[in-house]
Amino acid sequence: MEPSRNSADENARLRALDSYRLLDTPREQDFDEIAEAAAELCETPIAVVNLVGDGRQFFKAEVGLGVRETPLESSFCRQALLQEDFLYVPDATRDARFDCNPLVRGEPGLRFYAGALLKTAEGHPVGTVCVLDTKPHALTERQRKGLMRLARQAMAQMELRRSLREQAEQRLLHERILDSAIDYAIIATDPEGRITRWNAGAERILGWTEAEMLGQPADTFFTPEDRERRRAGTEMRLACEFGAGDDERWHLRKDGTRFWASGEMMPLRTEAGQTVGFIKILRDRTDQREANAALEASELRYRSLVEVSPQVVWFGDAGGTVTYCNAYWYEYTGLPQDEAGRVGWGEAIHPDHLEPVREAWAAAVASGQPYEIEFPLRSSDGRYRWFLSRARPVMNEAGAVASWIGTSLDIHDRRVAEDGLLRTREQLRLAVDATATGIFDYDLVADDLVWDARTKSFFGLGPDAHVDLDVYLARVHPADRDLATEAVNAALDPAGSGTYDVSYRTVAAEDGTERWVSAKGQTLFENGRAIRLIGTARDITADKRAEEAVREAEERYRLAARATNDAIWDWDLATNHVLWNEALHTAHGYAPDAVEPTGDWWIAHIHPDDRTRVEGSIHGVIDGTGTGWMDEYRFRRADGTYADILDRGNVIRDRDGKAVRMIGAMFDISERKRAEEHQRLLTGELQHRVKNTLAMVQAIAAQTFRNVGGAEVAHEAFSARLISLGRAHDILTQANWTEAPIAEVVEGALSVHRGAAASRIRASGPDVPLSAKAALALALSLHELATNAAKYGALSVEAGSVDLRWHVVHEGGAPRFSLTWAEQGGPPILAQPTRRGFGSRLIERSFASEVGGEVRLTYAPTGLTCRLEAPLAAMQETRGDEAAA
Repeated sequence: MEPSRNSADENARLRALDSYRLLDTPREQDFDEIAEAAAELCETPIAVVNLVGDGRQFFKAEVGLGVRETPLESSFCRQALLQEDFLYVPDATRDARFDCNPLVRGEPGLRFYAGALLKTAEGHPVGTVCVLDTKPHALTERQRKGLMRLARQAMAQMELRRSLREQAEQRLLHERILDSAIDYAIIATDPEGRITRWNAGAERILGWTEAEMLGQPADTFFTPEDRERRRAGTEMRLACEFGAGDDERWHLRKDGTRFWASGEMMPLRTEAGQTVGFIKILRDRTDQREANAALEASELRYRSLVEVSPQVVWFGDAGGTVTYCNAYWYEYTGLPQDEAGRVGWGEAIHPDHLEPVREAWAAAVASGQPYEIEFPLRSSDGRYRWFLSRARPVMNEAGAVASWIGTSLDIHDRRVAEDGLLRTREQLRLAVDATATGIFDYDLVADDLVWDARTKSFFGLGPDAHVDLDVYLARVHPADRDLATEAVNAALDPAGSGTYDVSYRTVAAEDGTERWVSAKGQTLFENGRAIRLIGTARDITADKRAEEAVREAEERYRLAARATNDAIWDWDLATNHVLWNEALHTAHGYAPDAVEPTGDWWIAHIHPDDRTRVEGSIHGVIDGTGTGWMDEYRFRRADGTYADILDRGNVIRDRDGKAVRMIGAMFDISERKRAEEHQRLLTGELQHRVKNTLAMVQAIAAQTFRNVGGAEVAHEAFSARLISLGRAHDILTQANWTEAPIAEVVEGALSVHRGAAASRIRASGPDVPLSAKAALALALSLHELATNAAKYGALSVEAGSVDLRWHVVHEGGAPRFSLTWAEQGGPPILAQPTRRGFGSRLIERSFASEVGGEVRLTYAPTGLTCRLEAPLAAMQETRGDEAAA
């Protein structure tokens, strides 16, 4: 008799079988033990855990056959699939369905078959747990029930493996999505702040691997100051109080360097509101990532779910009293074997779950309906593990409940995995929400592209807009379309890493709005074929505009720095690194390779007399609260000379007021200093000269008006002397009161007396520069000599003349200045003067007293001769150079 099944039902059954992915898999101990238990229970030489596929049957476990697969045409199990729960054939030769079967009439001569169906929760039969014999066999009711129980155990093992596989696949998918957000460091901790999750972005930004950081305190990457202030604990407290804690401050990388990061810490809570950990998100700006450590940690965490599968089998009477538990119950709970009944089992259930379990069991017993509940059971070492307990009633011939058979399956690992999955989903949701990141998922097999609402917004689309590859390409900026296409092709190349990382512009067709988008993702491959590309997208328009603004500001700064001779400096106070512009070379002569870029180098080049003062003034500002600093000092140039510097700087402080940077400029004020010094000297000289001049004018006035008769004559003499004094002052003023050439002094003193007879006064001598004091004394002396000659001497007659000569005498140790005034052709001098006039006294006073010179007047009959002599150094004050003779 050929079994017949509806085609649609058969297709659904085959799909259900395929979902377990057990066909053609290696043997496993759990299933082998079920086959062995079936053979032992039914006392048969052959037992099989059989999966019925399309045209064949695969033996997941077998005893007594020696093969793993047989054709379906002659299979007893084909007929078993048509039964409700169980197929029992005591003697196949007496059963019309099998008496012509070649396995019955030929080798191996099967006569007995009993099989319990493996049925899914949806009722699809996918196989059997069956026993066979080559001789007729009678099956007891206990053996039949035990065989059905073993079938349920095999089905539980299949369900467990499928659940674990699906959880692992879902976990891997979430891990890859989380790790694709490599622009952010996402770190999870337990409630005490120990790190339990460290994504690839955290590794890229901070430098530590997940293997290094798991179990470490979260403040490992905090600065020493924040660790001292217990900042990590404060963040966790604020996150618990307000739901999230934002901050912006310094953090540490593995290599000890600091970086500024914006972060957010949020609590991870169960549905009941219990805090089970925290998640901290830091902004990631680097390009590399490492996900292998995360994958290995994930595999380690879930390995026990695949390796462990404990279970308990128990029986109960019609009234609900437990009458039997297998050895595993006692081994697990540590309870004595005589306490399995009325009270013993309740002692192992967690106190918080005992009453709900009793109520559920009482309701099942009263209604006769199947029983199913999850609760924690205490093990022999006092710990609790979650179990799934199921039971079904065993009916007698009258249809009443005769007994109960149940199993308690250890699902603790599955519950832990589910909790972990919930936390992972919560982490992913928080990460996506906190980082304003969109998600995309491209199924290449189905050619199905899915964007979330945020990703759609990056392309100017509404939340309900349709997306596909054509929509994507149409909204990528034409100039970036080739770049975006190349990035996709590279990510889909099986020979590559599968990484998708590209930045491009999008253009909204509706209003032309342009945005910058950074997309990162990972391709999933199967058998060398790309099947899925998943990742994240982020709007980086603000970042791009900020980068452009920074580039423009840097270019303006570079051009401004090159356009000035001021030495501009930028001092990083944390690293002691100083950056100089080109003026340090152009203004002070230092080649770039001769400059150590440190604050110590700058301080060392300050004049030793100024160094302590400057260090004190600048650190007074840095260590205080001010922002502006200014000081003057001497700075050593490359040639060893010192420049006078006016230095100004501004301090940049962090949010805590700590000085982190200082920027300033060195102004070379050497020329200004020299000008100020010169002005100071001139002012002092002017004060001195004015005092001397006033004293001289006072003396001239007193002597003039005392010795000259008549007001008109006295006025004329006084005016002439003042004019001569004024001309000498004019000459000195032209030379900034430093020195005057002797020729100009002589010409100024005699110009009023030359008139039309310029040739009557002959002056000659070398170019000797005179100091201001000597120039005034000589000018007054010559004026008095010329005035006397015009009134009484050689210049008072037409034939008279004056011979004026000067020279430098190099005799002895020091050169001397000598000037001779000799008159000829004037009225003869018949007798020596009986008294000295004011002119003679003025010459002696002005020349002898001012420069320490000697004055000798000789009244010869041929005319007056006046000889003036003085040390050349006195005529030139501090000058030590010699004039030519």
